[in-house]
This record gives sequence, C-alpha cells and structure tokens, in this order.
Amino acid sequence: MSAENSPESNNGEETTPRRKTSFADYHLVIDEPNSNNNRQEASFMSPNSTFREEVGLHNDGSNRFYFDEETTTLPSREEINNLEPLLYVPQREPSPLNRINYLNAVTYAAHLFVSWGIGVWGIDGIVDTRWEILKQYETLVTPALWAQYLWAPILILEGLFVIAQLLPRYRNLPIVQEGTGYFFFYCFLLQTAWTLFFSFQLFTFSFISVVLALICLISLLLTQIHTISNDERRSWLEYMLFRFPFFLHTGWMVLMTTDHFALLFRAFGTSAHMQAAIDILSLALLLAAGVACLIRPPYSDFVIPAVIVWCFLGIATRLEEPSEKMLEMYGNTLVLAIRDCSFILAGVLSCCLAPCIVVWLFRECCTIRVVELEE
Repeated sequence: MSAENSPESNNGEETTPRRKTSFADYHLVIDEPNSNNNRQEASFMSPNSTFREEVGLHNDGSNRFYFDEETTTLPSREEINNLEPLLYVPQREPSPLNRINYLNAVTYAAHLFVSWGIGVWGIDGIVDTRWEILKQYETLVTPALWAQYLWAPILILEGLFVIAQLLPRYRNLPIVQEGTGYFFFYCFLLQTAWTLFFSFQLFTFSFISVVLALICLISLLLTQIHTISNDERRSWLEYMLFRFPFFLHTGWMVLMTTDHFALLFRAFGTSAHMQAAIDILSLALLLAAGVACLIRPPYSDFVIPAVIVWCFLGIATRLEEPSEKMLEMYGNTLVLAIRDCSFILAGVLSCCLAPCIVVWLFRECCTIRVVELEE
C-alpha cells in the first residue's frame, strides 16, 4: 500500500514519515474544510489479524488515522491521548461464492457418488467393481488391493478442500480462483467419465479419460505454483488444504495411467511376450515420473515420488503370491523377476527421496528470513 502523507498536523507542524516499528502503525491525515475528499474513512488494521477489521477513529480536530504497511506518519503521544472513544466498527463483507466455488462442490459430490457407488460398491452387484475388473485383466503392474486404499484419503482430503474453498476466508484466494480455477472441475468430470467407462469395460475411452485427468492435475499443480507468492508457499495450512491433496491425487493418477496402459493391451489379447514388454515399460514410466519430480527445479515435491514408492511396493507384494492366471501367462521366472525389480525400484527411488527430504527440512526449518528495510 502506498502512503498518503499529509504535510502538516493540527498545529501546523509537519509530521515525519516513519518506518513501521510496532504492532500497528498509523498515518495522520487532516481533512481540510470544504474540500472534496471522497476517500473512505481512515482505518486501523492489525497485520497479525487473520480477518482484518477496519476501525475508524477521529477526534475533535477531525484528524483520522489509518494503518499503512509501508510508509507511515505516527502522531504524537499528545494527539493520541486526545482521541475520542471509538465511534464505529464497520466490517468487511466477505466475497460472495462464485461459479468456481459452486462447480467444485457439485462436481465433487457427483464424483463421490459415482466413485463409491459404482467403482467400489458396483451398484449392489449390478456392475463389476473396479477391483473385480482389475483382477479379470490383471497384469504384472497391477498393485495389491491394500495399495488401492490410498484412494480413500485422497477423497477425504479433497473433500476438505471443497469445504474450505466455500468458506469466506478462503473462497476468493488466488490459489483457489486462479491456481485451482476450473481444473478441479475438469479433472473430476473426467474421472467420473473414467469410472463409468471402466465399469462397463470400455477400456479405450477409460484410458483416454485417465490421461486427460492426469493432464488436468498436472496443469492444476503448475498453475498453483505460478500463482502463489513466496509467503503463501510457506503456509502449512494452505499447503495441506489446497495443494497436498492434488499432489497425492497426481501421484495416484500416474499409477492409474501406467496400469491402464498395460491393461489396455491385456484386454486386446496381446501375446505374452508383448504384454511382458508393455508391463516392463510401465514400470520404467513410473520410475521416470518419480525421478522427474525430484530433479525438476524449482517444482520439486516429495509427495508424488512417495506415492510411486507406495505403488512399487504394492506391485511387488501382489506378485509374492501370483494367481494361477499370471503364472500360466508369464511363467514363474518372469513373475519373480518383476517382483524383485519392483522392490529394487522402490528402494532406488527411496534413496533418491531421502536426501531431498533432509535438504528440504534444513531449508525450511533452519533458514533465517531477512527483510531489508529501505532508509
């Protein structure tokens, strides 16, 4: 904010601009008689308040004070002592809900019903569940059932995001309006279509839906990174509400994309040796995605690689007890080789992930932020 400095006070003496040195600073403004000054009532605002309230103060000389974050003119102690009691406390009206807020809520509710009602519950046996279809067309990169449970915390955390972006405090934040924008709506719309296509075994359309949903999530994350400021980037509350759910979701969608890629060839009746090659390629794509998130500055993040480690472990543990169908199609040697390879890849990615986390912790917890004040 820029200061509006008044050259003189009530007694005609000049006031001196001063840098902010205390909890709240003020600026002394003189209202000239018969002047056409349409400026709003001067206000006092606390920089430490979560929701800032404007408070107007004035005295017999029609002197007004307001908080200014950069350049301030502090009144003398005598002038402050002459202030009359508080006259009014006008509240700032919260921003109204807009189209993005409503679309996020409606799309999430629809997706929650389709994901659980059809994907997990199968409409009480009318259609096959997601896990039943995965077992029917299982590949070497199909994760174990326990690894599928990661979807539950993703839905819960994104539900918290939907609730938070409806609240007056958060609904108009740049990270919601510009950072998330319509990408959340597009992503959940595509995932709803993916669940429907997959449940009716339309694998080509479901694969296209998964790829487009992953592109939407990546676009959402990149837009958020370019939208938030440095201070917001350090906010843990904002990170957990508005960013962490989408990093978790993106990591899961990387697995779903590679798994559907292998499943698509499996559904089309690809030969065993070609299917094995596609499965190995899917493992390589998972590893590449995890490493890329660690070495791509300045967008390094540890959630997506951690999810991919989780996926490698899920793939490896399922192959410890392979089904008869898997042994018949691939042979015991290849199944055991992919199992061991998955464990090794999980270890390699974990070794890459650990030092990055240590460096990040030192940077976040041991860095002193220096603010340089102008003379």
